[in-house]
Amino acid sequence: MTDAPPPSDGLRPEVLRAAEAALRRLAPDLPGYATDLMRRLHAAVPTAELAATPPEEIAEAAASLAAFAAGRAPGEAKVRLTPGRGGGAVAEVVTDDMPFLVDSALAALTSRGRTVRQLLHPIVPVRRDAAGRLLGIDDSVTAHESMMRIALGGAAVAPGGEEAAALEGALARAMADVRRAVTDFPEMLARLRAAEAEVGGGEEAEFLRWMADDNFVLLGHRLMTLGADGAIGVEEGENLGLLRDASVSVFDALRDLSAVPPALRATLPRLEAVAVAKANMRATVHRPQHADAVMTRLRDAEGRIAGARIFLGLFAAGAYNRNPRSIPLLRGKVLRVLAAAGLDEESHDGRALRNILDTWPRDELFQAPEREILAGCLRALDLTIRPRAALVIRRDPFERFVSAIAWLPRDTFDTAMRERVGGMIARAFGGRLSAFYTTLADAPLARVHFVIGTTPGAVPAVDDAALEAAVAQAARGFR
Repeated sequence: MTDAPPPSDGLRPEVLRAAEAALRRLAPDLPGYATDLMRRLHAAVPTAELAATPPEEIAEAAASLAAFAAGRAPGEAKVRLTPGRGGGAVAEVVTDDMPFLVDSALAALTSRGRTVRQLLHPIVPVRRDAAGRLLGIDDSVTAHESMMRIALGGAAVAPGGEEAAALEGALARAMADVRRAVTDFPEMLARLRAAEAEVGGGEEAEFLRWMADDNFVLLGHRLMTLGADGAIGVEEGENLGLLRDASVSVFDALRDLSAVPPALRATLPRLEAVAVAKANMRATVHRPQHADAVMTRLRDAEGRIAGARIFLGLFAAGAYNRNPRSIPLLRGKVLRVLAAAGLDEESHDGRALRNILDTWPRDELFQAPEREILAGCLRALDLTIRPRAALVIRRDPFERFVSAIAWLPRDTFDTAMRERVGGMIARAFGGRLSAFYTTLADAPLARVHFVIGTTPGAVPAVDDAALEAAVAQAARGFR
């Protein structure tokens, strides 16, 4: 038995009829598919909102997008900025339908400091001729295109001006990156499957299988080689997805392979079977954050480490929400940290430490050495008994960033406190606040994980105890 259809909306057809009349009046030369596109373009707009919109405005949106979509070469992503009604601007995008398009377009606009007032993004089944001319909208065809109309907030954008060119460029790059990632996905997945055998089985191979099971958004792949003389190279034919362009570097320290820092060069022959790190580059596809890089070890016939694969991407949201003991690689790490603590698992402290580990910042669990995770979690355990402002610092061994976990009084915690403390930590390390993640629970302390981007070779020496004392003072209320 199926659910009965919802009662018909008597007002919506009236609104659309008025908009159709306006469309015929304003753009009489447009093909008939413009009316169909107008309906699809506004299909997700609530009737009350649609009824409050002038029919001419509804018609103008459809006419503009229909005219823009009239011609498109195969594989092309068309992007343009047009003036918006009452100021602001409108971004229009027409491209083949693919995953991550909307997320990536919004991320590109956010990166340019633009907010979004309205997003219309129908997936349209289209018929085009060999030259790319739009012949009609036809539900029987398999070719689908994503057509986006994004109304932007903020100041008006002059067509052809510098800001319009920057916004169009950001959108065009995002659409091109989506296409590269989606097109190369089968090859990248095949490399990930191959890495399962290359790492030698065990929990490392299980982790790679877990990644392939929709827990990691694959965006790029690169194969680094390590010669017997220590020379580092790149297999050009293995550059896939966002890393197709050899000039795109995952880590700043590997940008110039002839000048790799000695500290990094010394670690390569001791590379673990699987290692997780944060890339210096931000993802332009899906989520606008620093990409995750998973490195897998390669050995030659003599068992010597001969290189590494780098899988660039983003861990799926579920990887951050699941219990870490259910994730291969993290499972063993968490159990070893618990064992090193030497606490009875069924005691109060043992259960509390297990909960702290289960909710520890996921990036820290992936990247930090076990001894530093243990030290930080034991500090958090002490704070459950004696709540007070506190700070735990972890420095990236290659000086790319500093990870700072701060506990601040929950009853006075607000945005101003978070900005004050984050700014203080960033200035202390001569860096910039790259990201922050706030955790609020019923406990008397809020936890904020700050990630401070730093400049290798220019990171000041900082007394952690003194910085913690300064943070505690900054966290005090005026009372």
